[in-house]
Amino acid sequence: MNNLEMNETQETIYSSNNPLKYWLYVLKHSLDFKTRSPRKEFWMFYLGNIIVFVILISLLTLVLYIFKVTDYTQLVAIYSTFVIVWRIVLLLPALSLQTRRFHDLNKSGFYTILFFVCNFLLGYLSSFLEHVSEESSKFAIFVAIFIVCFLIDMWLFVLLGFIKGSAQENKYGPNPLA
Repeated sequence: MNNLEMNETQETIYSSNNPLKYWLYVLKHSLDFKTRSPRKEFWMFYLGNIIVFVILISLLTLVLYIFKVTDYTQLVAIYSTFVIVWRIVLLLPALSLQTRRFHDLNKSGFYTILFFVCNFLLGYLSSFLEHVSEESSKFAIFVAIFIVCFLIDMWLFVLLGFIKGSAQENKYGPNPLA
């Protein structure tokens, strides 16, 4: 796709309020880690993601109902597998979008790695803390790491979702909304 076609696509998508169009747009640009994305693309992608997820999980539930799958263990395994596959499939598009959002803020895409690592640690530590007693010497260390990761995650989330990008061209390219 050349630059003219890319700009026409951006103009079309950025004038839309359809979250599913944004969702598909981000999927199509999963390998773009060099340009910029505005806040609207970030929010609309995640809104579209929720819509598609709810539709797919509803269809899965319907199929399980039709096949009379009622065993709790089987249901947990099926839904857990679905969620894991869903997150793996959307990992690259999400990382790409986050990188482009940081670029829109004229920040390095390496902040995406920090965001990813903190999210991973939060998930890992939250499940790990359930199995560590409060008397353990490791408990305080894990809680401290958890709090630091949470604060970094919130800071990066505010940057991605609420801070307006550079109005002018920056080192990552022209303003996508200009």
